[in-house]
Amino acid sequence: MRIDAEHARQALARWEGFPVHREPRPVVLTAMGVTALERLRADTRWREVFDGPGVPHSALPPELVPAAIKYCSDVQTGAPRPLARLIRANGPFATDRGRRELPAWMMYPDDRRWPFIALDPDFEHRMTWRPPGLSACDHEEAVLAEDGRTLTYRFTGTPTPYADYPYAEVFETDQAVLVEPVEVPRDGPDSARLDYAEEREVVVRLAAPLGDRVLIGQAHDPGSATFGSPITVLTSA
Repeated sequence: MRIDAEHARQALARWEGFPVHREPRPVVLTAMGVTALERLRADTRWREVFDGPGVPHSALPPELVPAAIKYCSDVQTGAPRPLARLIRANGPFATDRGRRELPAWMMYPDDRRWPFIALDPDFEHRMTWRPPGLSACDHEEAVLAEDGRTLTYRFTGTPTPYADYPYAEVFETDQAVLVEPVEVPRDGPDSARLDYAEEREVVVRLAAPLGDRVLIGQAHDPGSATFGSPITVLTSA
């Protein structure tokens, strides 16, 4: 099954304005911004920031106040409660180049399993970039080899007994790269109609080094908020 080249072009077009040569490179947030919770479970050193000095609630940027009030409200009833202790420190965020510690405002209500972590609005305005209207989503990731061109692309696909992914279509622009694995059913087209999937991978070689370009995926159909969302690229080192 070959990929619709027009859809690939539309996804890449969303990133035409990405300032790939800006120094420093803009931060591209993935998922909901905060790094995946399972990774926080594995590395709890970030909790140490809550042992530091607090700051007055009046310092919280106005645009973050509604979300902070909602997060600190009673879990059962939703009734408003006083804000938890406010911390100003670097927090863990998911980006297209892996986890980064970025300026954040944080609170840890007693009855919450995870803290409130919000990226500093001024930093977000000055130092991050995303196409207008795009909502990133959790999905594939890739590992970039030392040569800067070889990508091991990991994705959720049809289980091994029912399909192969012998290669992938690769589309490149000066700002972004899109990789779409090509599925070849093993037992006919109906074999792919399954109720489960598994993690698969395919290795591709780019025409030019990835550099500071963004790796993206189609995610969903054109017109959806996640069409063309960024994918995390990790290094093999």
